[in-house]
Amino acid sequence: MEVQIVKNVWLELKEYIIERDIKKLFIITDKNIYNLYKENIDTFINKNNNLFIMEPGEEHKNIHTVHLVYKELLNKEIDRDGVILSIGGGVVGDLAGFVASTYKRGIRYIQVPTTLLSQVDSSIGGKVGIDFEGYKNVIGSFYFPMTTFVDTSFMKTLSQREITCGLGEILKYGLIIDYDFFKYMRSNITKMYEKDKEVILHAITKSISIKQSIVEKDKLDMGLRKILNFGHTVGHGIESYYKYKIFNHGEAVILGMVYESYIAKEKGLIDNSYFQEIFKTLNPLVQTRKFNEEEINRIIDYMKNDKKNKNGNISFVLPIGKGKVGMFNNIGEDIIKKILGDR
Repeated sequence: MEVQIVKNVWLELKEYIIERDIKKLFIITDKNIYNLYKENIDTFINKNNNLFIMEPGEEHKNIHTVHLVYKELLNKEIDRDGVILSIGGGVVGDLAGFVASTYKRGIRYIQVPTTLLSQVDSSIGGKVGIDFEGYKNVIGSFYFPMTTFVDTSFMKTLSQREITCGLGEILKYGLIIDYDFFKYMRSNITKMYEKDKEVILHAITKSISIKQSIVEKDKLDMGLRKILNFGHTVGHGIESYYKYKIFNHGEAVILGMVYESYIAKEKGLIDNSYFQEIFKTLNPLVQTRKFNEEEINRIIDYMKNDKKNKNGNISFVLPIGKGKVGMFNNIGEDIIKKILGDR
């Protein structure tokens, strides 16, 4: 599971392709990324290397887009010696990795994540997949790239909202395993939005290190790796309920972490002081809201179909102390309804 933090990704990519004698490259990106980096991406296009530009947004991470990519791969006669190059955020990376894992029973791929969230989370760990019938990543597999190139210069073009999305996953790492890192990030949130190079590099490097250390011990998500799902049970439910149009993934995770921390407080797993610390850090990033009864029931319906569930019970990762979490399958619907209706 190789991740390379580089200063000039386009140069590093070319050297990597030459060194490994890659003859056929199939690039997958989206319209937004292509418009921003057209000049760089076009230097890789030739008679052997092809480009597929998908529509941006989570709503396009679906089987329809996958079919379009399969058709293009066949039209361009990409064989098992070909390599897919993913250039984009989490949506592009998840879809490109899924295509790579299934086309001709698997071909190689390279990840170039271009958002803060994808650099610290979705491009690392080999989870690839697509959404189906409104359910997040319900179709997918574990399939690791040849390498992942992380270049912090992509941060220059990110909006404040995209920084917020990345912060959701970064702060999560501190809450699940490294409280000192959480405190550091809490003190440097303003500098993240100011795109302070030193703070961003530390945040990315530390996040990658934490996720790699967890994934290497549990590549197939059978035990320890499940702690990475903190905030995702409620978060995915909220994302799905709004059909990915109101909250981006990182924003939904932030909301999920607040609501799930509230569950932990109500269950006596953490005290009110620690809950308030989490709440006062996360709520300014994405403000929580009270859901009505109909909304709550629909969100719970989505949560019931979460791929992490076991024996018909909704699975949660909940804080049990500073920088510590545990896994729970015994949270009743009454408490879920309470926390979604209270905040």
